[in-house]
Amino acid sequence: MRFESRQRIQGTVDEVERAMLDERYSEFLLKHHGVLLEVQSLEIKDEGDKVRRKIRYRPKPVISSIGPKKVPPEWFAFIETSTYDKKKKELSFNNVPTSNAISKMLVNSGTLRLRQVGGETERTMDGEISLKLPFLMKMLAPIGEKIIQSEGLKILDGEAPVLNRFIAEVLRKG
Repeated sequence: MRFESRQRIQGTVDEVERAMLDERYSEFLLKHHGVLLEVQSLEIKDEGDKVRRKIRYRPKPVISSIGPKKVPPEWFAFIETSTYDKKKKELSFNNVPTSNAISKMLVNSGTLRLRQVGGETERTMDGEISLKLPFLMKMLAPIGEKIIQSEGLKILDGEAPVLNRFIAEVLRKG
């Protein structure tokens, strides 16, 4: 299933880029985002025109059980492996669940782009969410993909005001 999201961020492309790549942002995001329980930078490599990142996210669980089986919160954790291209103002990402069982079934990848629009930045994200379920469960894949997309967009929508706040309170005042 393909997805797309567009947001306006209250800052220039340069400010949004600096905020996204700022080492203080993960802690700020965790403190001010209502859905995330964990945000941990595992690796950030600045290679001049490109920045490679690995960031672990653990959102609040969406469901507590599937039938009689309890769903561990770790099933919702994932590691974003991404590369930000400073020249193109583009971040390509692959979100890999930390649970081995889930990572074999779920593919989530895409591209985030920044573009100046007036005094603000338009942030677009497009990508794919795909569930690879066993044959007898294949008919549930579209439902699962829709739920995952919806929850992912909630995280993204909740992050935009935090990013605005970080730019205003940290970058511009710092």
